[in-house]
Amino acid sequence: MAAIAKANGNHLPEGVFLAIDEDTKQSSKQDQIQQTTQSGSLLDVMRSPITRIRLILAVAINFMCAVVYYGLSLNVVNLDTNIYLTVALNAVAEMPAFLITALLLDVCGRKPLAIGTLWFSGVFCLCGSLMKGVGMWKIVRMVCGMLGIFGMAGTYNLLYIYTAELFPTVVRNAALGCGTQASQMGAILAPFVVVMGGGLPFAVFAGCGIMGGALAFYLPETLNKPLYDTMGGIEDGEKDCLNNA
Repeated sequence: MAAIAKANGNHLPEGVFLAIDEDTKQSSKQDQIQQTTQSGSLLDVMRSPITRIRLILAVAINFMCAVVYYGLSLNVVNLDTNIYLTVALNAVAEMPAFLITALLLDVCGRKPLAIGTLWFSGVFCLCGSLMKGVGMWKIVRMVCGMLGIFGMAGTYNLLYIYTAELFPTVVRNAALGCGTQASQMGAILAPFVVVMGGGLPFAVFAGCGIMGGALAFYLPETLNKPLYDTMGGIEDGEKDCLNNA
């Protein structure tokens, strides 16, 4: 194997060897136990206080983010403006949000950016709920909706990365799946909020955005932090952080 790597112009690290299936079947019982401990499930996430709190917060934030994101897109029917123009403007407002969050993700950090975008959307949704649906106020309310979806699109863009970094490798897929499922449940609920009509949908969206930003305060920052592989690794890492604090 070393000769093959050398012929291909690659370097084979020391200690790497090739094992055939028959050899792996003869592995010791201790190795089998170690391999078993490397797998994880959603139950493991809930057993650990560290990951349990993170999962609950991530699920709640993903749920509320989806309610606002999809709700604002559907709420154009309540704005009493040109529905085609409003949908187009909402779509245009999302594009710079994706770009800005991608650029600021490694500059501001995950946590401040999540809080900022959630509150940005929540504040403008709150303003939209206070606007009357007559005269020029309809235009102002439409602009508030555009800015609200701008902020929530930014949150939506970074939540997948942020959620994945909160959990160790062995349970990352399970935790991310829970967050995605919560997001889809929020999308299902969004039309029921929209049919309330008037300024009530904006009020619900404002509450979700502001509450989501408040919950994000309890999540740790993951920028430039190690990504743990096992449940034991994240628990030991958190203990070391507390001891060094």
